Amino acid sequence: MVKMGKESSPLECCSGDVFMRLSIILPCLNEIRHGYLDRILTNLVNQLVPQNSTKEIIAVVSASNDGTESVLEEYALRSPEIQVVRSLAKNRAQRLNEGIAVSTGDIILLHHPATLLPEQIAIQLIEQAIQSDENWGAFSHSFDFSHWLLNFTSWYSNNVRVKHKGIVYLDHCPFINRQVLAEIGNVPDLDIFEDTVLSDRLCQFSKPVLAQGKVITSARRFHQRGIYRHAMLNQWLKICYHLNIDPRSLNRLYEQKASINVKY
Repeated sequence: MVKMGKESSPLECCSGDVFMRLSIILPCLNEIRHGYLDRILTNLVNQLVPQNSTKEIIAVVSASNDGTESVLEEYALRSPEIQVVRSLAKNRAQRLNEGIAVSTGDIILLHHPATLLPEQIAIQLIEQAIQSDENWGAFSHSFDFSHWLLNFTSWYSNNVRVKHKGIVYLDHCPFINRQVLAEIGNVPDLDIFEDTVLSDRLCQFSKPVLAQGKVITSARRFHQRGIYRHAMLNQWLKICYHLNIDPRSLNRLYEQKASINVKY
């Protein structure tokens, strides 16, 4: 675990109080059709911000053809916490890294573009999770649709993948100490499984801590492709990843021309 001095600590004391500087990075590409962008932005601006906390929301958007940029700009006009960065990035990892580069927070939260943070208390939950000098962590996962396989997927992700393997997918909305993130070179520039490689590198410092509270992720991809079919595709992609198949090829198979992470 990295031990930091006063200047780089994610938590600083002021008159006995503790406050946190948090940067939320939201990567975007053609997000309107998914129906989650408005909900995410409303969730973020409505988070209760304690008097002793600060936050910034950096939305990094690649050229989209569905009005995503316009929605982001509208929210930015109403909410000074939101900064919109127009990007030439080719994949989600690059968008995240561009957001990290312009951010100022000591803690960086990588926000999945189809996931909602716990209503109103996410920042407090992050503060509680990192008060024990943890280097990084994430929220427990859940889907917005109840099905035994999706419920099992979330249970496995929380209790096996995160707690025992130390692998955190982006839809857990991981939050990471800025200094540690810089030490590993930020988010690996991969079209897919960038979160898996990121987790492996972060685990060289410490295992992730699970914050109290659950995020909610859209199950839209399962609905569109069929729950069992999409679940099988996910497992096949993981096998191919461990066989060192080119991430670009894997992402093309995953996206099926849907422009989820990459605009081909």
